[in-house]
Amino acid sequence: MSRVCKWLIVSLVSIFILSMSEFTVSASTSIVQTAQNTERSISSKDRVQHNIRFAVRGTEVTVTTLRTSFDTGEIKENEYHFTDPAILPRIHTGLTTTSHQYDPIVSDTPAGLKGYITYYATDDKQYYYVLYEYDYSSNTLRKVHEGENRIYLEPQIGIYYTIYEKNVPKSNYYSMVTGKKVYTRGKILLERDFTDTKYVVSPIPQTRNFGVYCTDTLDCHYLEYGGIKGKKAKVSDLWMKPDQKTGLSTKAFQVSADVHLNVSQGNTRDRKSDWTVVVTKNGKKTTLIKERVGYVQSFISPERKTLVLVTENGLDSKKESSKVQIYDLKTLKRVRSYDSPYRARTESIQWITEDEYIIEQYFSNPGSYPPSLYVISENKHLKLNYSTYSDWKKYWNSFQFSNVFFPMEPVAIKSDQGVLEYKGQPSFYMEGQHYVPLEEFTKAFHIQYNLGKDRIIFTRGQRSSSVNQPSKQLLTLYNQTFIPLGQWSKDLGLKVSETKGSRYNKQLSISDEEKGTDLAMEPKILPFQASARWMDRVGDSYQLDPVNTRPMESAVPDRIDGVVLNFDRTLTISSSKDSITELLFTNPDYTSVIGKVSLTDIPERKWGFSTAKIPENMLQDGVLNMIFPVNEGKSTMVYSLKLPEPFDKNKF
Repeated sequence: MSRVCKWLIVSLVSIFILSMSEFTVSASTSIVQTAQNTERSISSKDRVQHNIRFAVRGTEVTVTTLRTSFDTGEIKENEYHFTDPAILPRIHTGLTTTSHQYDPIVSDTPAGLKGYITYYATDDKQYYYVLYEYDYSSNTLRKVHEGENRIYLEPQIGIYYTIYEKNVPKSNYYSMVTGKKVYTRGKILLERDFTDTKYVVSPIPQTRNFGVYCTDTLDCHYLEYGGIKGKKAKVSDLWMKPDQKTGLSTKAFQVSADVHLNVSQGNTRDRKSDWTVVVTKNGKKTTLIKERVGYVQSFISPERKTLVLVTENGLDSKKESSKVQIYDLKTLKRVRSYDSPYRARTESIQWITEDEYIIEQYFSNPGSYPPSLYVISENKHLKLNYSTYSDWKKYWNSFQFSNVFFPMEPVAIKSDQGVLEYKGQPSFYMEGQHYVPLEEFTKAFHIQYNLGKDRIIFTRGQRSSSVNQPSKQLLTLYNQTFIPLGQWSKDLGLKVSETKGSRYNKQLSISDEEKGTDLAMEPKILPFQASARWMDRVGDSYQLDPVNTRPMESAVPDRIDGVVLNFDRTLTISSSKDSITELLFTNPDYTSVIGKVSLTDIPERKWGFSTAKIPENMLQDGVLNMIFPVNEGKSTMVYSLKLPEPFDKNKF
């Protein structure tokens, strides 16, 4: 997810049904797809989702950045250790009795890519909150705010705030840029406040990343980044307002430029009311709902093209399934109607695009009830992992891709030295199965297939397999077709030998019985691979080990065996190396030491450490050769690492 500068466009999967005579498809030929309501373009940039972790411990703050590629499903981690005393919490001793991190968040702000965390800790006498900001482009950490009140933040608009002052309810809003207070009391309204029809705003914003500040009397204006006052905004609240004359409670507002909506409720008894929803367009009134139900909630899409009405039969959280009705605001026709899969109160809608949304409902144990992502045009639901969704939704508007419909945990497919590359949606895990893109997977493993109405036949060299009723197996949306791995892939000599998973991706290693033949996946070729070689300390010099001559090699150029060369010329070592006081650097053929860097100014290396910037002249053609020094007669390793390009949020 296309994005207004962002990632992760989520949508849903529709079943691919083919009602035509059987035809043959080679692995390099595209399947003819049914027409879709939406076209998606492919970006030339790498599709990278960024995540971040923080740890405050001892005399340092550790920041771990994670990049997940939606082009391959792979993940990269970089760890940075910050030891400047100025960034440590002022009362931090490393011996706090209670500590907690509120969810970290990465935001693609107008000031660049930033990572944030609110750290909370207590000791025997006091407690405090600290807001940290990590700047990706400069690899720097800033302590933005520190105090006794819990900190909340809206990074897209550059605002953080507290809601108490000396234990008295009072909102104070601060600029993320200057750290200064910009507003007192009042409220900040974001997109969801308006799409959930709690408020209505004019003029309608042209972007989805906006904020509106309102005083307690609804004197409002748009916010520019950092809390700067923008243009005037007219805001009205949309709570149901009682009318003593009519006996009805109503809310009425302008949904779009030419559509007015009126919702009324009356005659309430036995947990139900008479509800009426009427829209007016060009002076003509149309009744959308007139029935006796528990409650009616209204939602509008971000671009004001779609109206969603949810009717519920009870007034408590345990009720009959709600009914969802979707209307096109241009024609005022109902385009979809379906029953909610859960008996629970609808709380909000997270809009992904104009065509895709997620209904959020109340559950005391939400992890047991996966949310459904719904695609309007295809009338399809997709169950999402709740914990992944709850993480993702905080920053969905910073990371969206134009041709991705399932943003949760992309799956990397690896076989020997090869990695499956994706032009569209990566492989994904859904309801116990790994779905792979039919075209890209079959092409990578040199598989031919014959797709018929009742059967799909696969051939790979002398091997063959088939799947009956392909309409129940293939999943298609936005011109992309997927099939779950299963017996058919095993029959073709492709078996999953290892599965690795994290919060951010999954990785499948496939054992190929055709390894070494022309049918195997081609290896991924890199211009440079990081390596490590054994060396011996001989007198005052180091020499390559004449016996252990085979180097250890990495699949990437900038890291190997816990040693990482960062883009800003710092080194991160994942082990403590407490006894080492310096690092040595050699020339390209490892015959002489050309420089060194001291480690004595790093206060603590218990959890690993990051160095100061390595002098540029220690690198030859961007390659650094580094040695952990040892005593006479001992062995060590020389690490050869390639300096990454300067940080680019769009590069993996």
